[in-house]
Parts: sequence; C-alpha cells; structure tokens
Amino acid sequence: MQLTEDIEIVEFEPALYVKSLDAIVVADIHLGLEWELEEKGVHIPFPTYEPIVKSLRNMFNYKSARRLIILGDIKNEFGDINPEEWTQVQDFVNDVRSLGAEPILIRGNHDNFVRIVLRRLNVEFKDPPVRMGKYLLIHGDKDHELGGDDIVLMGHEHPVISIRDSIGVKHRFKSFLYGEHYDTRIIVLPSMNPLTMGTAVNEVEVGELLSPILRKVDITSFTPILLVQGEVLKRFPKISNLIAY
Repeated sequence: MQLTEDIEIVEFEPALYVKSLDAIVVADIHLGLEWELEEKGVHIPFPTYEPIVKSLRNMFNYKSARRLIILGDIKNEFGDINPEEWTQVQDFVNDVRSLGAEPILIRGNHDNFVRIVLRRLNVEFKDPPVRMGKYLLIHGDKDHELGGDDIVLMGHEHPVISIRDSIGVKHRFKSFLYGEHYDTRIIVLPSMNPLTMGTAVNEVEVGELLSPILRKVDITSFTPILLVQGEVLKRFPKISNLIAY
C-alpha cells in the first residue's frame, strides 16, 4: 500500500519501505520479551524470535533493501541486557545481514546497555532525532521540535485500533497511523513483536498516550491502517470516526 510517492507499507507486515533511503523501516522489536514474561510466571507457549525472523524475511522478499532501520527498542529489558537478549540481538543482526542488508538502530527507551553488543557487531547506533534526507527518524518516547515539511517516522506507541463487531465483541488490531501536524507528516509504526499490542488509540484520552509527540498533535485527525499480519492491510476512517466504537 502506497502512502506517499516514496513510502509504501510492506504488505502484509509491520514495516515501511522508503525508496529514497533504500531502507525497510521497523519499530519496537522487543527481543527477549518472552524471557521477561517467563521470569514473571507468564508462560508463552511459543518463542517469538521465529515469527519475528519469518516476518523479516517476508519484508525482504517483498522489497530488497540495503538497510534495515529500527526505530528503537530492539530489546525489551529496560536495564542491563540479559543473556537471552544478548543471544537474540546477535542472531537478529546476523539474520539481517544474511538478507543483504545492514541494520541501523535509532535508540529507544528500552535500548540501555545494548550499545556494547552492537559495537562488537559493528552496527550503527544513533541517538534521535536522526535526519536522513527529508525524514526525521525518532523512537517517540521524547519530545522533538516539529516543523517544516519533514516526514517523521516513529514507533514507541505500539498503536492498535479497537473495534466492536455486530454482537458487541471487541477486537484489537495493530495499526499504522498516518497524519499531519501543520506541514509535518507523521507516520507511526506498529510493534514488530507479535506479543506487544500496545495503546488502543481510539479508546484512550490524549493525556494517556505514551508519546509526547502524539500528545501534542490532533491524533483524532490521523488515518489508521489496520494490519492483520500476513493476511490483511486495510485503510480505515480517521480516528475521530472510530472513537464511539
């Protein structure tokens, strides 16, 4: 699905392809999340790494690119990197390179202590905001000055849309968000991790949104594009039309 002349959604995956950057862009991989949940007594019946790598391969089968830009949170633990994350980060970098691409990480709030692993693997690790051409690449956990005709690509919110069906059952769908703040266009990516559904942006008050960027724009004017990974990609009406649902 084409969003601009230069950007398309990688169907049917939580990723963008940006032609001018020759890059696939993803956000919020949260490697090692199931390890943390198991530590808390929550059993995950399937490992998340395998579906994440399957999704990665689907992306590069759809569009070959020389870069994979990660908009923060390659790992899950806030603190020091744990053994499971250490292994999965190394494996993920190797899997990306096996597809002919080079990973670049834009730092997110979960990426503390990951620099040492990435340095050993010779992976670029950048503090946001990062400008590449007309794009402003951020994670989304911090406020940044918006202005001009920038196109902001961000993650952090893990946006979902909540929809009730005809019998009142509520369904939640991961979603891209696409909108404008004055002349600045903003695209929010869903999380790449299958376990992280995130914020139902059509149900919460503005002050409950995680990202300070989204708290200062009119998010109800944004267009959600709902994703059922591997199956469906559907543009929905603006969020203002979905709040009642």
